[in-house]
Amino acid sequence: MSINCSTLGGETYAMNIERLCRPTREEFERRFLRPQRPVVITGAMENWAPLRHWTNEYMKARAGERTIRVSTAHRGVHFKGANQILDYSSMKFSEYIDLVASHEISDGRLYATVVPIQKTLPELWPDVAFPPYLDREDCASPNMWFGPGRNVSPLHYDSTHNFLTQIRGKKRVLLFHPDEASRLYPFSFRHHSMHISQVNMVEPDHGRFPEFQRAERMEVVLEPGDMLFIPLFWWHAVFGIEENLSINYWWRTPVSAYLRYPRQTARGVGGLVVNGARSLWNARASKASAQPRATS
Repeated sequence: MSINCSTLGGETYAMNIERLCRPTREEFERRFLRPQRPVVITGAMENWAPLRHWTNEYMKARAGERTIRVSTAHRGVHFKGANQILDYSSMKFSEYIDLVASHEISDGRLYATVVPIQKTLPELWPDVAFPPYLDREDCASPNMWFGPGRNVSPLHYDSTHNFLTQIRGKKRVLLFHPDEASRLYPFSFRHHSMHISQVNMVEPDHGRFPEFQRAERMEVVLEPGDMLFIPLFWWHAVFGIEENLSINYWWRTPVSAYLRYPRQTARGVGGLVVNGARSLWNARASKASAQPRATS
C-alpha cells in the first residue's frame, strides 16, 4: 500500500509502507524485523485495557496526584537545542490533564513526552500490555506520550527498534530511510542531539537545508489501535493531529541489526565516546572547583 506520495520542488518521491492485520510473529520477523522495514500493524491491540479505559477522567482518578515532566516547545517543535534536547518542567498529572481537556494548550506548546509509565504513573501500569512481536523482558520501560494536539516531535532516529502504539487520537508520522541521513542534516556527533535533524519540521529553512526537499519519505496517519514498527536508525518526525495518546516500546536490538548500517553505527559509537569524555571532563572540573582552596 502506497501512502501519500510527497511532491517536493516539482518532483514526486514515493515510498511504500504496508498496513497488515495481525500478522504472526514469524511473518513479522521474516518480512519486517530482519529486513528492517517499517510496517503498520492493525488488529493486534483489540483487547488492550488502555484502548478501553484511558480517558482523561480514568487517568486523573487513578494517577492524578503523580508528578510528571512536561516539555515546552521551541519554534513549534519539542526540541530545545544541540546539547539540551528537551525543555522540561514538572507538574501534577491532573493539572496537565486539565490543561489538555480545556484546550488551553491546543497549540501544542506543552507535551508530556517519554513518561516512563511503571516508574512515574504506577497506578496505570497494570493496564499496560505489550506487543506480541517482542519478548517482554527485552523492553525495559514503555513510555507514555500524551499531547494536546499540534504537538510536534523533532525529526530524529532511535538507536533501538521501536513500536509506536496509538491509544487515543491521531498522529501523523513522517519516516525517512537511514540512507537519507545526508539530506536530513543531523547535528554533529559532538553534540548530545547527534540523532536529531537540524531541520525544523514546522518551519523548514530550505535555503539553509536545500537537500531536505529531495529526501524520500513515507507518510502515515496512525489511529487508535494502530501499531507502527520503526526500525533502528529510521528517521521519523511525529505530529499530533488532535488530542492524542501513545505508548512506545523501545526494545533490546541484536548486534546483527546494527551491522546493516555500519556508518550510522560508527557515528553513534563516536558520539558516545565524545560525549562520555565530555561528561567525565565536566565532572572532574566540577569536583575540582568544589575543593576548598588553601589560604595563606
